[in-house]
Amino acid sequence: MQVQQMCFKEFPDQCAGCPDYIETRQNQAPQLMWLIGTGIVYPPLSANKVIKECKRFHKRKVDYLR
Repeated sequence: MQVQQMCFKEFPDQCAGCPDYIETRQNQAPQLMWLIGTGIVYPPLSANKVIKECKRFHKRKVDYLR
């Protein structure tokens, strides 16, 4: 039987020291420039984003950078 654990930390502000917390930065500019060149999509407001996620408690937040 598995015991359900709870996390009372403010996500993602208090999760920096947790081993299950991951921050990933993505720059989508090269892919978006190709799509814009083909006429498939319009230019987005931001091509850079930071994905913040907790693997243990299945929390995820995406911040778009300008």
